Amino acid sequence: MFAFRTIPVALAASALSVSLLLSGGHAMAAEPAAVPAPGAGQAPEPTDVIAKVNGSPITYADVALADEEMGSSLQGVSEKMRFQYLLSALIDRKVVAETARKKHVADDPGAKRRIEYAKEKALRDFYWLQLMQDRITEKAIEAYYQKNIADAPAQQEAHAEHILVPSKEEAQKVEAELKSGKSFKDVAKEFSKGPSAGNGGDLGWFKKGDVVPAFGDAVFKMKPGEVSDPVKTQFGWHVIKLLEMRDVKKPTLKEARQDVIRGLAQEEGQKLMKEMRAKADIEIVGANGGEVRANPSQPQIVPDAP
Repeated sequence: MFAFRTIPVALAASALSVSLLLSGGHAMAAEPAAVPAPGAGQAPEPTDVIAKVNGSPITYADVALADEEMGSSLQGVSEKMRFQYLLSALIDRKVVAETARKKHVADDPGAKRRIEYAKEKALRDFYWLQLMQDRITEKAIEAYYQKNIADAPAQQEAHAEHILVPSKEEAQKVEAELKSGKSFKDVAKEFSKGPSAGNGGDLGWFKKGDVVPAFGDAVFKMKPGEVSDPVKTQFGWHVIKLLEMRDVKKPTLKEARQDVIRGLAQEEGQKLMKEMRAKADIEIVGANGGEVRANPSQPQIVPDAP
């Protein structure tokens, strides 16, 4: 996100992976810090100090870590505002943490548990990035793209019209109107209750995954020119006319790169975690205090109800 963070492919992959570092759930600071983010032409060092709280420094590296932790809650925020909110959150954190240290809050058993938890998470996250860096290579990215996109069957998209009505009886009435010779567009304008009624029920182009399953299943079994039997969805009853089908143009590796890295990171992360679990002695202790030998890939968190 920031100028000094020339993130290697593996780190970017880890950040994108569903199972990796994104935690979210953090509120923005009440007031953004009035400090400019580094400009596009600047390249500050990670150890450069941005601010101090009672003499304790906050660096660009700290902001980068905060971005990993909280960045998912700042989607759509400009880079400048994002930087300022993250810095402000770090300032607030230091202010509160310093006060907590003076009051010896770290000696509280609850605080000790949280500190140990945070240490273990930080160690895991840092090591996980190192492990993934060996797996998310340029060669692996290219191979994943070739297998899952370039060599995979092309996705199809459909161009269809539909008439949406509230009941099956009304759908049957629509069928009768069409069989009498009326054009599909005219019947749609007269009877359809959907938002596309004004343009004759035209839905434009869409992929199967863009529509609800029952509708998509019906459309992608049809041939161009066919009109469906009434199809029920949560929106009502549809009579559908398929106009055209076409293959979706496959993206280049450059265009699909982020999706490829995300998919590869998820795939490799699952394999790596399975390998590491297989080598560990994992025991899940049941709620009744008895030990339950668990399948490491499917832990039994709570014993089944009697």
